[in-house]
Amino acid sequence: MKRFAALLLSVLLVLSLAACGGKEEAKTADPKSLADDMLKALSAQGEMIELTGDTAANYYDLGEAVSEYRVYMSSMWIAEEVAVFKAGDTKDVDAVKGICDKRIADLKDSFDGYLPEEYTVVEENAQVLASGDIVALVIGSKEGVEAAKAVFDKALG
Repeated sequence: MKRFAALLLSVLLVLSLAACGGKEEAKTADPKSLADDMLKALSAQGEMIELTGDTAANYYDLGEAVSEYRVYMSSMWIAEEVAVFKAGDTKDVDAVKGICDKRIADLKDSFDGYLPEEYTVVEENAQVLASGDIVALVIGSKEGVEAAKAVFDKALG
């Protein structure tokens, strides 16, 4: 009887440990509310406008890799931008990162030789963040980008 009880307890212990070892689900977030929160944390110097539809597509290649998004950019010639994308699938995350990298390159090209101080902001402070199926691009002052990154990390970390 003691052997049976010991065996039963051993089996229960193994089963309870196995139940805790399941795969953890990746966190996700609503790109619109996350972008709003990141924009607030960025503390932009200039007026920020939301880009939608064809206007957003002029700046970002919003193909099938992106299922939802919110993009804010400066209405003036200031290197400040917040864009949050939800990938259609986790296998599309690298494609969405590529969209953000292309935007950074485009901004560098537009500021190079024209507004060198804004070029430096893009060069030094632009960050592409990713977690699960969410990808974000944030550009601004060093302090603002760090604050926006903290919001991203808190939401998805």
